[in-house]
Amino acid sequence: MIAYNEITTLFVSPSGGDPMSGTERTSSAAGAPFPSLDAAFSFIAGLRRVGVGQPITVRLLEGIHCLSHTVKIGPAVTRVTIEPDAGADVRLIGGLKVDGWAWDEYNGAKCLSAPLPCEADFTDFYVNGTRAKLTRYPEEGWLYPEDVENHEGQLFSSSKWFIAREGDIRDFRNIDRVQISFCHYWIDEHTPMESYDPASRRVTFLYPSRFNIAGGKGTASGLEYCLENVAETFGHPDEWYADGGRIYYVPRDESITPETIEAYVPRIAKLFEIAGRAEEPVRNIRLRNLRMGVTRGEYASLGYGASGEGEPVRFASDAQAVAQADGSISFRYAANCSVEGCALENFGVHGVVIGEGCHGIRILRTLLRDGGAGGVKIIGGAVGSPESAHTYGNAVEDCTILSCGRRYFAACGVLLIHTYENSVSHNEIGYLYYTGISAGWVWGYAPSISRDNRIEKNHIHHLGDGMLSDMGGVYLLGLQPGTVVSGNVIHHVKSKNYGGWALYTDEGSSFVTLENNICYECSDNSYHQHYGSMNTVRNNVFAFAHGQEVRVSRTEPHLSILFENNIFFADHVPLYDISRNQIAEHTVSAKRNILTDCTREEPVLRDFGDGVQMRLGDFQAAGMEYESIAANPLFEDPYNYNFSLKPESPAPALGFTPIDTSDVGPRTGKDGGEPWRK
Repeated sequence: MIAYNEITTLFVSPSGGDPMSGTERTSSAAGAPFPSLDAAFSFIAGLRRVGVGQPITVRLLEGIHCLSHTVKIGPAVTRVTIEPDAGADVRLIGGLKVDGWAWDEYNGAKCLSAPLPCEADFTDFYVNGTRAKLTRYPEEGWLYPEDVENHEGQLFSSSKWFIAREGDIRDFRNIDRVQISFCHYWIDEHTPMESYDPASRRVTFLYPSRFNIAGGKGTASGLEYCLENVAETFGHPDEWYADGGRIYYVPRDESITPETIEAYVPRIAKLFEIAGRAEEPVRNIRLRNLRMGVTRGEYASLGYGASGEGEPVRFASDAQAVAQADGSISFRYAANCSVEGCALENFGVHGVVIGEGCHGIRILRTLLRDGGAGGVKIIGGAVGSPESAHTYGNAVEDCTILSCGRRYFAACGVLLIHTYENSVSHNEIGYLYYTGISAGWVWGYAPSISRDNRIEKNHIHHLGDGMLSDMGGVYLLGLQPGTVVSGNVIHHVKSKNYGGWALYTDEGSSFVTLENNICYECSDNSYHQHYGSMNTVRNNVFAFAHGQEVRVSRTEPHLSILFENNIFFADHVPLYDISRNQIAEHTVSAKRNILTDCTREEPVLRDFGDGVQMRLGDFQAAGMEYESIAANPLFEDPYNYNFSLKPESPAPALGFTPIDTSDVGPRTGKDGGEPWRK
């Protein structure tokens, strides 16, 4: 029998073992593997109680480890690494495998079907590593209401019901399982149908809308909706529907057959909950090289009405960024823990949540893919909270965050709320429907705990896809002294009604440095400041915006922003969207910029739309753009998005520093622990 103080490695088997052992890979006279992670952590907690404190590695043996409940790690368990056994193919799954597939027919469509291993109360179904599609009515496009409950027109003028147009809602089978989904403003809302009255055509939401839906067709607020999980529209590739104890699925391609399908339904919302207490945090827990996924995504937001008073109610959406939702892995009151070289895929809401009272949490070299909401959320105590609740000094680095927001479109790749001194660097974030990286959470100039965050060297691309409005590749909100946004490459941001921006300093953003970023192909502007104070925007490339290259929305009686040593490279659009007052009152400062329109000999800096256009000489006469020039910066190949400078470029002589993009995005080759690259 091995002495307790000599134990450095324990084993967990997906096929069972000895709850009292764990020291051997296979059962023998010397010992056996544990049957579960719970058993391993219970054993380790016992060691710690008697003073056995050496670091321990828990190794998962070959196979699929299906979790029936969340693995909870408290402060009694410290200095532990969880990883696969050497050479083992291991997956941690928060769901049930669906077996017994056969060819079948449902709703007149040829499909596969199998018996359900659980109740049909889930909204996510995963087939061969990818989320399958809910059925949708109408199959394309949107439905519009005849009337809505609340016509007040304010943002938070919520509605509980609407009147459907004649013929839009039918007596659908399983109508109690139908969900109503709609996008407006910068959020998407989802609610089950509480009731439908055919006589009045009144559709009542189970969860009222968070925002006003009365704007009418084509407006940012107007209700355009679809119904999901409708039996009658089943039959398209990659769609699924559960009915009568069976699940039906139309293969997405010919490779998926009864013999090749590997399908899972989720049964738990969270894989790991690593949580201590304010007076006793969890320390030194490391998840390494794990493949994980398949978690539940059902979510409704808790909040207050427009008055902010009374009892909280469930709404069909958060007010922004799916901010209240939890994650498949969560940390709370934890220190010096990490998720390294892992792959977290097919998850229900957020991937990883670093909550209050956390510092030194590192998410490194990890793939987060096919998430219902965002990749990583970091949220701590706000201004006035106890110091023990502050969350700071965490890192999201060298990660790949792709195809998230699949269920809740308003999610961010990385979301930072009430937190400081974090690094979000060298990540790839792409194919989301909203913002890439968001930092801050105080609107206007009110005190904020957010500061000194570094958002650097990220590749952020293909956001929005025309689903929502008011988004940014990097979005900042409120006072954030010391925050730096540097060296990022941001491109292809497309909004719905308005607001597809690469860099976006929203309400009250102040004392921020935005430098050395390359921003191009945005549906609105490369850079937008709503309002703020003393932000420095320097040495950036702003190119191929579909609106003006930069926009400053609000005039305030102070210097709000400084543009210097930037290159503006427009394609037949004005370079600025700023007001006459901002020019006259010098609330926007600009100097030593290179100003170019690739289709015009002399760029238009501002077009007021009333026959008045301002060019460089006009700006200089008004006291803006001193030492700036209208010239071709001589990029190597801008039409193929190569913005490196030719040797004869005039930019360096004006003070522009060439931007090195060679290390933008994840840096590979570390630790050999990137399971998605194998």
